[in-house]
Amino acid sequence: MPILGIYASQNYSRGLVVDYLVVAGGGAGGAGGGGGGAGGYRTSISGTPLTLNLNTNYTVTVGAGGASGNNSGGSGNNGNNSVFSTITSTAGGGGGVAGVNNAKTGGSGGGGSYTTNPGAAGNSGSYSPVEGYAGGTGGSADGYGGGGGGGSSAVGGNGSSSIGGAGGAGTANSISGSSVTYAGGGGGSAFSGGGGTAGAGGSGGGGAGSSIATSAATSGTANTGGGGGAGGGGDGTGTTGAGGSGIVIARYSGTVQKAQGGTVTTSGGNTIHTFNSSGIFYTGAIPAGAKATGGIVTKDSNYYYHTFYASGTFTPTQSLTADYLVVAGGGGGGSLGGGGGAGGLRSTVTATGGGGSLESALSLTAQGYTVTIGAGGAGAAANGLAGTAGGNSVFSTITSTGGGAGGGDGVAPSSGGSGGGGGNAGASGTGTANQGYAGGSTTQASAGSGGGGAGAVGSNGATTISAGAVGGNGGNGVAVSISGSSVTYAGGGGGGARKDTSGGNAAGGTGGTGGGGTGGSSDNSTPSSTGGTNLGGGGGGGAYFSGGYRAGAAGGSGIVIVRYAV
Repeated sequence: MPILGIYASQNYSRGLVVDYLVVAGGGAGGAGGGGGGAGGYRTSISGTPLTLNLNTNYTVTVGAGGASGNNSGGSGNNGNNSVFSTITSTAGGGGGVAGVNNAKTGGSGGGGSYTTNPGAAGNSGSYSPVEGYAGGTGGSADGYGGGGGGGSSAVGGNGSSSIGGAGGAGTANSISGSSVTYAGGGGGSAFSGGGGTAGAGGSGGGGAGSSIATSAATSGTANTGGGGGAGGGGDGTGTTGAGGSGIVIARYSGTVQKAQGGTVTTSGGNTIHTFNSSGIFYTGAIPAGAKATGGIVTKDSNYYYHTFYASGTFTPTQSLTADYLVVAGGGGGGSLGGGGGAGGLRSTVTATGGGGSLESALSLTAQGYTVTIGAGGAGAAANGLAGTAGGNSVFSTITSTGGGAGGGDGVAPSSGGSGGGGGNAGASGTGTANQGYAGGSTTQASAGSGGGGAGAVGSNGATTISAGAVGGNGGNGVAVSISGSSVTYAGGGGGGARKDTSGGNAAGGTGGTGGGGTGGSSDNSTPSSTGGTNLGGGGGGGAYFSGGYRAGAAGGSGIVIVRYAV
């Protein structure tokens, strides 16, 4: 016979039940055209919440807004997706540019331009309920107003002879404890002759359009996902408004904190975690007895661990001795390019970078210590140039140097924590002592060489061009057990392959262990890949194919982990 009391006592949720709001970055407006579409808007309020596993990291990505520009001939830039657990909201679509039917689809669609060019569709994720609406249609003649970008609650307004369409309205949500409206579309531009009225931005952070080319449109409001306003002028030369960045908010019942990450507040009997930038939502409470604050805090029988996936402050409440791991951002890969060098690695536990001796623990007092997490460097566009170096990571007096950029076609790589790999006929970037190794290099026509890793030099790119040249492998990273388990960090990016007219297709170099990105293959069946997030891996180099360049990939962000005895 079953023991009903025991059965009933186990019949409960074994996870954390979380309501959410996820808003993507808004699209930028078009020049002389349509307003940017709002970022996709998804929420569980009046719907189904998420049930998340306990003691688990969930990556939170807050999408950036589409960049502003003078985009003659091309539409406005899309925003970027926002993500929380299984929920993805789609980036807002860019507005159409003067006289061209090129508004972009998105969470909400960009507005169209004259002549009667339609706005782009919204709800690109095909969700129910919808995440956003279409942009409005442009006016019917040369120089007429552009359509407004779509919003999360309404289609963007249509343009007319002298008036730009208004951005579609956003949606009010009280998950933060007060009513805030998000995801309004950007306003369309007015007609090019001047004197017209540009479209207003939609409620929820949409930027207003502009009526003349010399006056920049208004950008979408940060952390609302609002679309950017369209730039004035019928010739496509007006400066557009950027899209507003997105936001992620998680909420659960009760005012006792049960999770970590973001800015934590309480309201109406709920605990609220607000992410204005990307980070980690950890479904576990801060352990009792911790001797410091900052980062995601966990504990085992021996140590407390503070893990910083994003910049912050480590603040001891008493004097203590702390071990650390500080990994910088990896470098971006070049085009016909070398792999990006891994971010510099400095550690007091297991091993440090560059084959050096372990570093000494820090004696800290009860004060705040700034923690900076280095960003990964950007990969090169498909232009034969070098990538960009990664950013430094810093904890107290400890600085790890960003990974070096991968070189391009005759463009030198840069030195860094680990050095960038050389591109075609390129020398290597050097590493930093006790942080990482050099990238690979060649002295004649070649594929891209691998970026250096914290544990090894990058390999040289192949020089047998007639057979299709294989990219060099990225240098391996270093395994460190400071987190309580062994994790490998700071691998170099693989070099891009090369195919000349007479050569065969070839593979890119593999990324080094520890998050190194793969180099691109010459036929692009395997594009260059980004370095590992929070591993400091270098980005893969872009390939070359019969007279054309392919893009390199971005490096991965760094990480800081601090531990001290229980």
